[in-house]
Amino acid sequence: MPSNNAKYTPEFREETAQYVVESGKSATSVAEEIGIDKGTVCTWVRAYRKKNGLPSYAEEKGIHDLWPKDPSEESQRIRDLERENRRLRKELLNEQEKVEILKKNLHIFMQAQE
Repeated sequence: MPSNNAKYTPEFREETAQYVVESGKSATSVAEEIGIDKGTVCTWVRAYRKKNGLPSYAEEKGIHDLWPKDPSEESQRIRDLERENRRLRKELLNEQEKVEILKKNLHIFMQAQE
């Protein structure tokens, strides 16, 4: 099955990507203007940026990944998040136990007032 790129000349793909980069318009808005799938235009823009040594969109906008690229860092981040999750669950259970004790004490107090 031919790709979407097969429908368009290399020159058209290049000019479209160049237009997106130079105009500052989003690939999505340009795709809508010319009636092409936004994913296709985004692919062209990524290739254009890479070919011309330009920063990626994320780099240009200062967007950083939430997850580290290094698998060992990712594993450590997962372990840290799991540890934090366990701590918060334990803290929540302790708070729930305190609420139950207060309810019982309030019930006893209310009975004593009657």
